[in-house]
Amino acid sequence: MGDTSVAKASSSMADRIGTFDWGRTDLGGAETWPQSRRTAVDVMLGCGFPALLWMGHKAVIVYNDAYADLLDGRDDLGQSGLGSLSPAAAILEPTRQASLRGETVTLEDHALPLRRDGAVDEGCFTLSCSPVRDEAGAVVATFLILIETTERVRAGQVRNLMVAELQHRVRNILAVIRSIVSRTAETSDTVEDLSAHLDGRLSALARTQVLLTRSPETGVDLEGLVRDELLAQVADEHRISIDGGEILLAPKAAEVMTLAVHELATNAVKYGALSAPDSRLAISWSVRPREGVDWLAFEWRESGVTVAVAAPRRAGFGSVLIEQRVPYELMGEGTLAFAPGGVRCTITFPLIPMRSVLQTDAG
Repeated sequence: MGDTSVAKASSSMADRIGTFDWGRTDLGGAETWPQSRRTAVDVMLGCGFPALLWMGHKAVIVYNDAYADLLDGRDDLGQSGLGSLSPAAAILEPTRQASLRGETVTLEDHALPLRRDGAVDEGCFTLSCSPVRDEAGAVVATFLILIETTERVRAGQVRNLMVAELQHRVRNILAVIRSIVSRTAETSDTVEDLSAHLDGRLSALARTQVLLTRSPETGVDLEGLVRDELLAQVADEHRISIDGGEILLAPKAAEVMTLAVHELATNAVKYGALSAPDSRLAISWSVRPREGVDWLAFEWRESGVTVAVAAPRRAGFGSVLIEQRVPYELMGEGTLAFAPGGVRCTITFPLIPMRSVLQTDAG
């Protein structure tokens, strides 16, 4: 008498297949199966990747342990049709029909929805769907092998997005640098002034990029930004008060605010509240609702400056930055006044949620 076991392989699914009541299906009792079907089952069970067979006229499902792991608790054994793969019927049914015509179909990194974890999950798979023939050469089953590539495909998509955004960000930074160089050249009287101002402003821009990469998922902390700029100016912190809650700025807002605080601090060290021992600097900010949107209200207030600081005869880089770039790039408002006692500056703009560390548009 020949070997009547369903499968020679030893595994959890081999045991289940061996004890399953196949008489309740279109395939009939296992003892009646031809050798070609037993061999197909044995090959499928020995496959190291998730694999299944659709056997008989009603496409009865038989699968291996790796496929059972993919189902994550669902049980398709002995069912007819696509089972847990039914959400992908638009893809798999034409593929299965092609295999029944003797064709082998291969799809690479293809989106494939299937039922697992109690819901339909959209994954990516490389799959091969090939015909299984009997002793006479007729196609009697379909052999499907699935290799999940979801993580690799999604990682590649994220990488491509990051590269595209990085290219955009680099173009934006270069545009900012060109603007800084051009405006600095217009407002510098000597080569020495040009060099000193460029060095300070480009260093401030570089510090912004460090802050962005330090907190890529959350944004830039406003207080940390302010303290870093004051520290860069070697400011005496005993004459400075800083008051404000935690505010996280999106990339463009962080860039503009870093340059604004740098300009204010540079002026204060040279001519204002940080140039004399009896003067003071108060920096504060708060969040105020305006038409259903939270706005940041930032204030720089100097006091005790005994030598009156006159407004410059022409608009400098800092004035243009605060009074023009804030409205244009942050959709906000900026004012700068050279008042008795020192400089007064207010900057307000809407706090737009951060979408990406490489975000380049306003906000």
